[in-house]
Amino acid sequence: MVKDTEATPRNSASVDEEMHSLKIQNTLELEKAEDVHIDGDQSKFSAMLGILRKFVGVSDIISMRLSLPSQLLDPIPNLEYWNYMDRPEYFVQISESDDEVERMLAMLAWWFSKLLKHKGKVLKPFNSVLGEQFFCQWQVGGSSNAEREDAASSNSTNETLREGTAASESGCDSQTATVEYITEQISHHPPVSAFVYRCKERGIEAAGYDHISAKFTGLSATVSTGSFCKGIFVTLKNRDNEMYVGIHPMANIVGWLRGSLKVQFVESSYILCEKTGLATIIEFKEERWFGKNKENVSGKVFRYDSSKYGNQIAQWKLKDIPKSCAIVATFGGNWDKRVAVKRTGSQERTLIDMTDLEVAGKIVKPLEEQDEMESRKIWDPVATSMQQGRFGEATQLKRDIEDRQRKLAATRKERNEAFVPALFKTESQIEGRPELLESAPISI
Repeated sequence: MVKDTEATPRNSASVDEEMHSLKIQNTLELEKAEDVHIDGDQSKFSAMLGILRKFVGVSDIISMRLSLPSQLLDPIPNLEYWNYMDRPEYFVQISESDDEVERMLAMLAWWFSKLLKHKGKVLKPFNSVLGEQFFCQWQVGGSSNAEREDAASSNSTNETLREGTAASESGCDSQTATVEYITEQISHHPPVSAFVYRCKERGIEAAGYDHISAKFTGLSATVSTGSFCKGIFVTLKNRDNEMYVGIHPMANIVGWLRGSLKVQFVESSYILCEKTGLATIIEFKEERWFGKNKENVSGKVFRYDSSKYGNQIAQWKLKDIPKSCAIVATFGGNWDKRVAVKRTGSQERTLIDMTDLEVAGKIVKPLEEQDEMESRKIWDPVATSMQQGRFGEATQLKRDIEDRQRKLAATRKERNEAFVPALFKTESQIEGRPELLESAPISI
């Protein structure tokens, strides 16, 4: 998640340098992770205080090698948890309208929908191991989606790995569309994953890198994007490859002393479409500690001259929009409840209402059909032990997985071998926008 001040990619030479540096780090950084222990009589509050002491003065807590006990984790793999299809029906609707402003608003609605999982308390998923993969799909439109998703998910030995309970209720036509999710952990130090979402029926694809940085400040952790994350690139192939670049907001993780973490989005987020000359600035308002919080998000959609302002917009606030940029829509409300939009010259309407929405369930193939490097195959023993309350056993299983990965890294170092992703091209020609290998072994 989080704001990056660059809206356009840098030259390919800088990409090669960063990728080369990443390869070296993956090969050489083998230090043993420091274990964080929770004794039988120790509360989560005390454990949190112990962790906070370790955070003091650390510039990037994501890079710390802390091995957390299972009691402080959510029993779900990181690649499965950290996806942007909380409500995939919004994704497939982006390309539907012939009106370019409506397409931007549909993109904006999807941008909010992917925040749905952050409405509740925050727990840390399992750290991805190098080369870990996750595949799944969602089906929207048509009927009996719930039966299909529940049947597919019930094959997993760990029901807590499922997100949501119901299938997506699409606002599209009755034709079923399938959204596929393909992702791989391409680096461990720093932690970077590459991802692609695609819906072939609607001609829409999204791609990007997930790489975050976090710093502990006071009683909260501020999370922002790392250098590999340049946003999410959404391409509408049936609209002459019209592309939207969505740049993440920053977020504060609060509630450390209560032992119940919560996400608060802050600063600004951006969506740019050079082809249509439309841009969106979304401003998140920091929530109050006391008293009732009112609207926590506002924004504007406007036309811009890409040759004049293209490199500047991701540094603007709403007040910085020049008068030469025509405002075509304004919006506001609460990102976790209802956001309303008003097009210039039209009446206000609901853009998205997440009040009663739940995270859509995924369709994942049975565990016995998964490869050894797939997320659920790797983490199912740990998750199952956690679900059954055997936290000591779960913590040991987790450490065994981590130790095995360190041994593999040591072997690569001895052989002077760099890790090579199985699904994605090692060097993408467009920075921040990964490309799948033609021969990628994708099994959905």
